[in-house]
Amino acid sequence: MKKPSTGFRIPVLLLSVLFEWISIGALHAHTPKNARSLTAKPGENWVIKWNRSDDFNGRQVDWRKWLKKPEQFGAWTWDNDANVFVEDGALIITLRRGQAPTTPGTKNDKGGRQQSPYTSGMLKSYGAGTYGYYEARIKGTPLFPGASPAFWIYSRIDDSIVEAGKARYSEVDIVELTQRPAGPGNERISDHNLHAILSNGERGVKGRVWRRPHNPKFKEAQANEHRLPFDPRDDFHTYGCRVDRDVIVWYVDGVEVGRKKNDHWHRKMNVALSLGLRTPYARWENNRLVPNEAISGDGFPTSMKVDYVRVWELE
Repeated sequence: MKKPSTGFRIPVLLLSVLFEWISIGALHAHTPKNARSLTAKPGENWVIKWNRSDDFNGRQVDWRKWLKKPEQFGAWTWDNDANVFVEDGALIITLRRGQAPTTPGTKNDKGGRQQSPYTSGMLKSYGAGTYGYYEARIKGTPLFPGASPAFWIYSRIDDSIVEAGKARYSEVDIVELTQRPAGPGNERISDHNLHAILSNGERGVKGRVWRRPHNPKFKEAQANEHRLPFDPRDDFHTYGCRVDRDVIVWYVDGVEVGRKKNDHWHRKMNVALSLGLRTPYARWENNRLVPNEAISGDGFPTSMKVDYVRVWELE
């Protein structure tokens, strides 16, 4: 006769589900560093949006909230399989140069793809939103000049919008680090800019009007240059931005470093963390960055680190 069990055994499937539930709970736990933003005022009720926030405390990137294969658009190729991983509670994004061109990078004038030897990584959230407070704690890459860690939000381009002056595309650069060319102190310049595509009334691509911050006509309304009191390559620092209906305000370590009127940045935007290529390894040509084939590329691979990224909305 079969003897009755003397103890309670939890089925393997149930154990697996329980372990996952505990792990997710730990990842989403409120801690002193993420319960409130650095700039929250007394009485404000900020709520974390976990579909665009991450502690990076797991064993790997949570690909349920981040795109594994984001769209290609630079003088390099996004390869998250090779260049994005989590280690010791931090996200690590690496920029590499190969011995030969990899899969195609940026589009050329004929609509094809230009070969590039560079690969990098980018986390782009599935979730999107507009107004709120965005914050990330980042340590820059050792390479300077040539690599730019970035924390930004951006929308898709909607060419179906034909009303003149309406935004087809919105982008808020919460911070771009070490993207300037070599020069005394240039490693300490951080950029906090705005980009937009407006409609000129025509349909399709012909109806796009780019508003870039480096254009002298839009610099006052869209560009913020800040000189940091530290070298961003040496340690982690916190970079934040509050996007409201009327104003956009940037912060470094909780201190305001710039503000602009919000004229065109009302579209739903995804969160992005990325490591981009800059001069001398890339150059601006035909309204886009392309790889500079004349430069061999020393200092690669190089990596940036992210302790956490946070998105709060005010309720």
